Amino acid sequence: MAHSEALNILQDIKTATFKNAAPLPHKEQVQAQWQGLGFLVGGTRLVSKLGQVAELMPVPRLTPLPAVKPWVLGIANVRGRLIPVISLHEYLQLPTTLPANQWRVLVVEEGDIVAGLLVEQSLGIQHFLEDSYEESDGKDLGGLSPYVTGAFRHGGRVFHEVQLKAILKDEKFFDVALGKENKA
Repeated sequence: MAHSEALNILQDIKTATFKNAAPLPHKEQVQAQWQGLGFLVGGTRLVSKLGQVAELMPVPRLTPLPAVKPWVLGIANVRGRLIPVISLHEYLQLPTTLPANQWRVLVVEEGDIVAGLLVEQSLGIQHFLEDSYEESDGKDLGGLSPYVTGAFRHGGRVFHEVQLKAILKDEKFFDVALGKENKA
């Protein structure tokens, strides 16, 4: 008798649970999200789609390279792999706005090309509703404009989407040698 009484109690619990459960959201209520890595350059909030950045790390020990433009900070040995580190501030001719202890390096790879791009600060993974995206050419962002494809608005803040891999494809990126006119 105790066995059937226990089953009845369990059945009552099951019935009450389903009766009081909140319904699942309807499909049309689910909003698609976009995720990217947020960071600052020149005081501007930027974001790159996940997958554009292979690794995020503190600024590694750098070995300076002779006769290169000032935006080439040097080369770093990252787990046995030599990676050139580029200051995005200097490359894009933007000011720095935060102290060096907050700076980070974003390792970006495109085919056989790999580089560490120095940024002012990592803002971590950012989530945006896809419908908050606005196309933009970033013409008011100076040196960033060729690499900006749009912007996301969230909580009163604007994050400009930047294509980091496009920087690695730019002819200017490969023009690192100091010319005779630039030598001290």
